[in-house]
Amino acid sequence: MADSTDRFRILVPCDFSEAFWQALETCATLDWPRPVELLVLTVGDPLNVSDKRQASEHRLAEWHSAWQHKFETRILEATGRFVNAVLDAVGAHDVDMIVVGTRGSRGWDGVFVGSHAEKIVRLSPVPVLTVQQRPGPPTLRDIVVPIDIDHIPGELSACLAKLSAWLGGRFHLLHVESDPAKSEEELLATLDGCSAKLGLSYAVNAVEQAESVAEGVLKYAGRIGADLIVMGTMGDADPAHMFRPSFAADVVNHSRIPVLACPLRHRLVSEAH
Repeated sequence: MADSTDRFRILVPCDFSEAFWQALETCATLDWPRPVELLVLTVGDPLNVSDKRQASEHRLAEWHSAWQHKFETRILEATGRFVNAVLDAVGAHDVDMIVVGTRGSRGWDGVFVGSHAEKIVRLSPVPVLTVQQRPGPPTLRDIVVPIDIDHIPGELSACLAKLSAWLGGRFHLLHVESDPAKSEEELLATLDGCSAKLGLSYAVNAVEQAESVAEGVLKYAGRIGADLIVMGTMGDADPAHMFRPSFAADVVNHSRIPVLACPLRHRLVSEAH
């Protein structure tokens, strides 16, 4: 991570798709609480430049000119495999966050799984903000953080502290419960303890009844008008490790608001204290 005195460094991988342009627009319109340096990474074959790509590069240059008053922007170029180039750039340029666009899906089959965005989320060592092809909120006031009250990664506390400094906003710690017989009062009491362990005395604690975690997260986020969903993810080179049967891909695929995936280590809060 960059030093706290530096600009907040954001990498936007560029494939000139509509999803990319939406990610770029989100970066431009969000009210970032810290000064931002935007790195736009284009990946391609310099020996095979089509007219369409040249037109897209011209559009990118115009965008750069239009927004350079708001933040410093650098255009980076790389060749090779798209995801590998993105991960190389994260280390080479001390990136704090990646922003990628997703196409979304109407059904539950999942166009996200197998995409460049899914691979970047799964393999990135830094948080990845996924945005959909629709206008996003200019500010991030209400941030939903789904947690498993029985297994809270110890690194989540540090992650949320960084996000609070980076993004501002109010956290909603959410537990999704599929058993209607369980007492909401007892679950909220457990959430209070989780908030204390995570150092979030100002958080809103909530319980949502739903058959699946993804359904509960999306339902709660929609009901309160949330601006962002934050998920701690256990990244792994094998997509089955995190996304099957994990709910992460379903949330990213069907959320109508941006989703921020934060890579965490396998260490529980109870083991860290």
